[in-house]
Amino acid sequence: MTRAQAVWVIYASLAGALLFTLLPLPMDWRGLRPDVAALALFYWVLALPHRVGVATAFTVGVAQDLIEGAPLGLSSPGLMLATLLLLFNYQRIRQFDLLQQSLAILVLMLISSGIEQWLRNGIAVPAAPWAGVAGIICSVLCWVPIRTILRHSRRYYEVY
Repeated sequence: MTRAQAVWVIYASLAGALLFTLLPLPMDWRGLRPDVAALALFYWVLALPHRVGVATAFTVGVAQDLIEGAPLGLSSPGLMLATLLLLFNYQRIRQFDLLQQSLAILVLMLISSGIEQWLRNGIAVPAAPWAGVAGIICSVLCWVPIRTILRHSRRYYEVY
């Protein structure tokens, strides 16, 4: 498979991660849902920073807002800032072991969710106060399996 044909893997994985948010869960468990779209975005920024960047983060944020039925623009600024910080530090974070990478992802998820919560408070859109923290913890715990799956698919399809 040529390199130009394998770029679809990036967008297919981001679309699959966005579709993960559509899976039905009981109301009590919705706060535990990991933000798989953000994790997939962060992986692709770490792996291929020349292909995935702030514009992709904006697109993923708008798509998340459309899927969740939230006002447009709630998810995008946080994802864009976290992606920008990741782009500035991707060479350093690549060298970290999995625990340190998970902690870096925790910081990025806290920044992204914090900005989203700040924007929600600014426009008076209600949100459960502690549901976001549980989702962030689940997201950090899911970082290693998601990273492994996406890394395997990147190598299998030779995405460069």
